Amino acid sequence: MTSLPERDARRLRNVAAASGRIANYTALGRASLDDERTYDAVLRCLTIVGEALGALSDETYARLPSVPIGLTKQQRNLIVHKYWPVDPEVIWATVERDVPQLLGDVERVLARVAT
Repeated sequence: MTSLPERDARRLRNVAAASGRIANYTALGRASLDDERTYDAVLRCLTIVGEALGALSDETYARLPSVPIGLTKQQRNLIVHKYWPVDPEVIWATVERDVPQLLGDVERVLARVAT
């Protein structure tokens, strides 16, 4: 087991929880995002993920190989500050491809941490 600052562990748990909610909200596939409430909920969860990942220490961030440096924070900023060009197809690609990989990375890091 390896050590992890408690602050980072807490943020990773937030990422895992938000990622899990995204998976639940979109379990029926791409059509899930056609519902405004679901779409808004997914965007909110992606915002949480981006904020939490952006606040991780560099050492912890480096343990997440599926996450390009700065990308999630950039997506979070786009959703929050420039919401009008957000493309639902890009959001779906993120949900379908990136969120499961991220969740796997986060779960592996948390499993290795001494509690």
